[in-house]
Amino acid sequence: MSLGKKTKNQLARMTSETRIHCRSLLDRFTASRRPRVLFFPSSPPEAASLLRAYNMATALTDLGWRADCVSPLVRRGGRMRLIRAFRPNLLVFQQCRHPLNAAEHARGIPYVLDTDDADFYLEVPGLKDRLERTSRQAAGVIAGSRFLRDWHAARCARTTVIWTGTPMSDGPRPDHRERGEPPVLAWAQAKPLDYKQELDFVLDLAGRLQDCGIVFTLRFYGVASEGEAAELRRRLPAGIPIQTMPPLPYEEFLRSLREVSVGLSPIMAVSPFSRGKSFGKILAYLDAKVPVITSREADHALFFTPDSGIVSNDMDVWVEGAGRLLRDPAARQAMADAAFDDFRNRLSLASAAALTDAFLRNVIAGTPGGRVSGLGGRALSG
Repeated sequence: MSLGKKTKNQLARMTSETRIHCRSLLDRFTASRRPRVLFFPSSPPEAASLLRAYNMATALTDLGWRADCVSPLVRRGGRMRLIRAFRPNLLVFQQCRHPLNAAEHARGIPYVLDTDDADFYLEVPGLKDRLERTSRQAAGVIAGSRFLRDWHAARCARTTVIWTGTPMSDGPRPDHRERGEPPVLAWAQAKPLDYKQELDFVLDLAGRLQDCGIVFTLRFYGVASEGEAAELRRRLPAGIPIQTMPPLPYEEFLRSLREVSVGLSPIMAVSPFSRGKSFGKILAYLDAKVPVITSREADHALFFTPDSGIVSNDMDVWVEGAGRLLRDPAARQAMADAAFDDFRNRLSLASAAALTDAFLRNVIAGTPGGRVSGLGGRALSG
């Protein structure tokens, strides 16, 4: 590691600690009686850590909590100092991929484990054991899908499903009649070459659409090098125009999707890890008003209706649906509008935060010494 990176990480650790210490002092001065929760994300503010930890802490603050996030760069001693200063009623470990996100590092404070991937299938030394004992000793578990809920419910009695929510971006979403020609068919999967079975499925779909006389441009995301782009071009059937997008900051990624006509989200259940997937890139499609075609896996069929999306494991259904939508911008617009309304009500950050607020309040109320003023919460159903 270069000296520059070491210095940058040290400054980031100091900034995180100083911010939380200052807020904790202010909280004591104002005698705040709000419930306090401290999040421990497993990675910097990106992907699941951004959506389920950093954003969630901000949203819970608006719902009456004293909530904050500890940078994953903060070491064990720093974490202990912050816990003492913050005096949380509850900790939230966002995944167990960080080695300190584990039962033995909770210092006896009740904690909730938040998980949105089937990490128990990852071949990472120590991860499954850490996940197992952290789930068993948790005061509660929040799972991103029914599949994950079932695994954790066998270990923790208080387990619930809360789908990943995302802030809704600002600005107009162009009408599909104005999204240009030829229409763009996108697979917004980071590192597409790492997902061999899903990539084969997308390439097969593209070839079949070409055979049907459908004109379109196929766009891949998360292509980090010209070598990767060349490999994708080599494998694609001849004659299909291709666009490759490099890894992008999330806001720029969302804006780029407003050019897209149809978004693909295949999940191959033969991969055990893929069975734990949730909405992922689908959130970005919905935000950009991109109609979605996805596999009948995870919880997709619980969210989409025939009016708001296409959910199937049948390639013929994908070909028919993609062909129809690529030919008909009015049909794309109608489907995207229907899905956007459901997105706002069920997959926005506000909807996820409301469910998380209720669950965490119930967890605190059910732990020894958990009768904190202002708690009570509403009971969760299901």
